[in-house]
Amino acid sequence: MQHKGKKAYVYPPKSKNRYLELTRNAISLIGFEVEPLDKNFYRNELLSKRESYVVINWAEDFAYPPNSCSIFEHFVRFFKTIILIVFSKIFAKKVIWVRHNFKPHNAKGSRKRYNFILFLYKTLGITEVSLEDYYSTPSLTHPLYISNQEIQKKIDEPSNDKLKYDVIFFGTIKRYKNLHNLLQDWPASIEIKIAGRCADTEYKAELLEIIKYRKLNVIWEEKFLSDEELNELLEQSRFVLLPHADETMISSGTFYHAISYGCNILVTESKFGLQKSSEHGFVHIYRPEKLSKRRLDSIFVTKQDVYAEALKHFGQESVVASWKKIFDRK
Repeated sequence: MQHKGKKAYVYPPKSKNRYLELTRNAISLIGFEVEPLDKNFYRNELLSKRESYVVINWAEDFAYPPNSCSIFEHFVRFFKTIILIVFSKIFAKKVIWVRHNFKPHNAKGSRKRYNFILFLYKTLGITEVSLEDYYSTPSLTHPLYISNQEIQKKIDEPSNDKLKYDVIFFGTIKRYKNLHNLLQDWPASIEIKIAGRCADTEYKAELLEIIKYRKLNVIWEEKFLSDEELNELLEQSRFVLLPHADETMISSGTFYHAISYGCNILVTESKFGLQKSSEHGFVHIYRPEKLSKRRLDSIFVTKQDVYAEALKHFGQESVVASWKKIFDRK
């Protein structure tokens, strides 16, 4: 099917998450004119012939703002989410809902809003698609965070055997990422570098108490890292921790960002973790009773090998092909 000259509107219209930038680029390579799904979508498509496409990411998360927001803000966001989904179905030729998580990360207690959104998708005949084939078939391929050419250059470079950090954890620190449970069992002999802010003061105090009580060897750089700082950290690291609890995230941008810079992954026995460890030698299930410095040395896959496998499975060609399959699906 030819898509040249057709429009694809992507939601959210703005985000700091680089996944969206990479996704927009992949869709444009199929031939679409990619636009942000903002108020211009409703203006432009109101009297159109329904030839445009809509790609929705994280709409269900938008309906659950941080708890610091007022009840009115919660209502407004929920209402806007309903309008987004309904109008997309009315105005667009096809709506693609990319489901990233099993549930919204900010949803606590009752999930009535989320259940209604799922009901709305089902009623309107909007089928979910995920970034992992263990969850949906067909599925999309999650993009890597650097280009094929950059990865190939890293493969061709001499190996750096003197990496600064053995194990790191990076990103915004929230309870669903399960860091507290990991620290309860983490061997005190192995240093962890934590890079990321924790806005939840109670959770931060809990983590610090575990670190202090267990006398863990933790270096915590509590700040938001720039892209340059994070990428440099990944280049200097051997393993990245992915301790998320089961049935929280379907796919993980952390995973793909880490392997884009040649890192091995230590992951819990979640559906995601078990699937990835069965497919890739650089993904290792975290078992605290077996973890030691010697164990890390024995399972470590070189950065060059990680780069090569990442490029083979998640390079730009695979990403573009997966999007084309989804757009062409009837």
